[in-house]
Amino acid sequence: MDSLTWLSLGLQLAALCCIVGALLLYLLRKVRVAEVLPTDSAKTVLVTSVDTALGLQIATYLSDRGWRVIAGCRSGGLGARLADSWLQAHVAATPEDQPPPRLATLELDVAREDLLEEAARATAQHLPAGEHGVWAVINTAGSSGRGGAACWEAALRTNVLGALRVARSFAPLLAAAAADHPHAGRLFYIGLTSDTACEYLSRGGSVAASEGSAAAAAARWGTWGAARALRASLRARALHVVLLHTPDLSAAEIYAPPVQLTAPSQPTSRPDTPSSEVSATTASCAVTMPGEAAEYSAKVLPTAALKLLEDALTSPAPKDSYYLKVKHDSWFTRMPSLRVGH
Repeated sequence: MDSLTWLSLGLQLAALCCIVGALLLYLLRKVRVAEVLPTDSAKTVLVTSVDTALGLQIATYLSDRGWRVIAGCRSGGLGARLADSWLQAHVAATPEDQPPPRLATLELDVAREDLLEEAARATAQHLPAGEHGVWAVINTAGSSGRGGAACWEAALRTNVLGALRVARSFAPLLAAAAADHPHAGRLFYIGLTSDTACEYLSRGGSVAASEGSAAAAAARWGTWGAARALRASLRARALHVVLLHTPDLSAAEIYAPPVQLTAPSQPTSRPDTPSSEVSATTASCAVTMPGEAAEYSAKVLPTAALKLLEDALTSPAPKDSYYLKVKHDSWFTRMPSLRVGH
């Protein structure tokens, strides 16, 4: 055979080797993902507060993705009613051949030691048979620190002391899950935000704004320091402490409640927000409850950030920090419209 024939055969052989190699890498990755993802009996995640829009968005997103979610909330509060409404709508819409979403609410307040301990006991009692702990705890409870001295103290109690209380109350359940699965046992905290560096101070804003920014920054840096200290102390128990930084969001946005889109007497249209573009294929699911109802939305993070959070939940070796960015992604994962009775 001439040289051109040999060259052609060599190129074909190289292409075949590349195809075979790519196929093997794909199969290896599928096997690795199957080993890393939690089994059905170990997919319980606790979100400490769905009274915030962020907590409600995370809880409903993970439940929709197949996780078993326990959602902390104030008794009878808006977060509890919205979570229940979301669950009712999705259970009704789930085909019979598919498992329904799993989302249960639980009274929890990180500023109250008694409610935290009771929530930990209730969580342990309601775990499925054969499951001894929770895969992860995502602490979304907190306060922005905006306001007077009372708001500053509330931010320090919930953000900093609350972070320590959450770790102490749920570390045994996280350790029990870690003993059953090598990649379980993860504790997530909201880390640094856009106002951590006291922007209002550098801009020469009003005294009230400067004080509010300083309080918010103090609470955020306190949470950051508490998480770093907990990471060192819990490492011996095979637990991972992960910070979720939100550089594009302020503390006020992180801890804001779900947004009311329509008043009870208005039609259930969903206006576009000026800061985002909503996909035309976004599903709308309104839940009618007894009495007058209002429509709410819990939209804080884009799809990419939510997927990054889920990756942090399942990665064999999670990073110490993840950056949940909002900018440069205009397609948001929105929670379906919800109606709650007043």
